[in-house]
Amino acid sequence: MKKILVPTDFSECATHATEVAASIAKKTGARLYILHVLDIPVYDRNDGLSTFQNTAEGIFWLKLVKKRFKELFAMPFLEGVNAVEVLQFHGVYETVATQAAEHDIDLIVMGSHGDSGAHEVFIGSNTEKVVRLAECPVLTIKERIEDFNPKNVVFASNFYGEAKDNFEKLFRFVKAFDAHLHLVKVITPDHFESTPYTEKSIQEFVDEWKLKNYTMHIFNERTIHAGIHEASERIGADLITMETHGRTGLSRFFYGSQTESVVNHANMPVLSVKIQDLKREYSPFSALTSD
Repeated sequence: MKKILVPTDFSECATHATEVAASIAKKTGARLYILHVLDIPVYDRNDGLSTFQNTAEGIFWLKLVKKRFKELFAMPFLEGVNAVEVLQFHGVYETVATQAAEHDIDLIVMGSHGDSGAHEVFIGSNTEKVVRLAECPVLTIKERIEDFNPKNVVFASNFYGEAKDNFEKLFRFVKAFDAHLHLVKVITPDHFESTPYTEKSIQEFVDEWKLKNYTMHIFNERTIHAGIHEASERIGADLITMETHGRTGLSRFFYGSQTESVVNHANMPVLSVKIQDLKREYSPFSALTSD
């Protein structure tokens, strides 16, 4: 892991995410890009800064942002971290996606408020969009973690097809912390599997990735995200990892998003990665993959 992007609005939850990102950067030697977005109404997006900075409003906001960056970089947790500030002027989600692509970012770390209420609507919406469509893994943080060092990590999956093909990015992250991996499969009434069949699919996954430090878990619940929450609580996990299809439009309307449900309501960090569409043989259990 070489480059980490952490968007900030300088709020408390964004600062919690920055602290976690700094902790990961110290562990991995990664460079930290701290991004703030001023979503300003300009006619020429390519000339946003030169247009905006010459107005009274622009001078005020730029001075304020500079002050906030200075205060953030003075925080003890950033001491010794190779961190740079990035200021942009487009929409938050669009800018995060663009910056991640331009800098070849390996990980995005984002803050998120609570599990319900107005904060989930206004703050959560940008985090959800990034989780849904970012090409690199996204780590969502809800509360302060002074020393981010996960040792019990849940990987919730259907363990079929694309899950096998897209596990590498998540696995690299888990290995960086030498964590114990808990392989979790949730069986629901709508997608029933026999226990031997489920155990066989997980074992094939284990064999393919040559996993050593792991435990298998099979949970029965009414919904996938409820099963993931139950499993994580019982296991005593300090991180949930999942894959997301990044569905939009009608597909999203009909199928929803298991990953976003977990991100919104889990009381622990959630690491997600978008599944790359690969042509594989259809599995009747493909609906179990987190989406």
